[in-house]
Amino acid sequence: MKHFSHSFPFVFLQVIVMACREFEMGRKKCERYFPLPGEEAMSFGPFRISCELEQARTDYFIRTLAVQYENETRRITQFHYMNWPDHDVPSSFDSILDMIGLMREYQDNDEVPICVHCR
Repeated sequence: MKHFSHSFPFVFLQVIVMACREFEMGRKKCERYFPLPGEEAMSFGPFRISCELEQARTDYFIRTLAVQYENETRRITQFHYMNWPDHDVPSSFDSILDMIGLMREYQDNDEVPICVHCR
């Protein structure tokens, strides 16, 4: 456990928010670091990532990602918001507010960081 904690800087990370699509307007915007359900696990150095579950919601997906390092596996919940327009703001915030409410349910407490990325 100590070795995993030393090697994995976000040891307490429980939630990741991906606020972009992989491709937007025909251009690649973000590298996909997770497999989709049914796809083979992806490896990045000593880490192996698999998707255990995917739930479709209005404007976003919720995924349970299993991150394996050596003999230890940790689960991270990814919220993938799909409808944030490139260089603009969403026309409605209802689904964003819904997503924020669910994100709070997946966090143990407010001290645990949330990783938000858009690229």
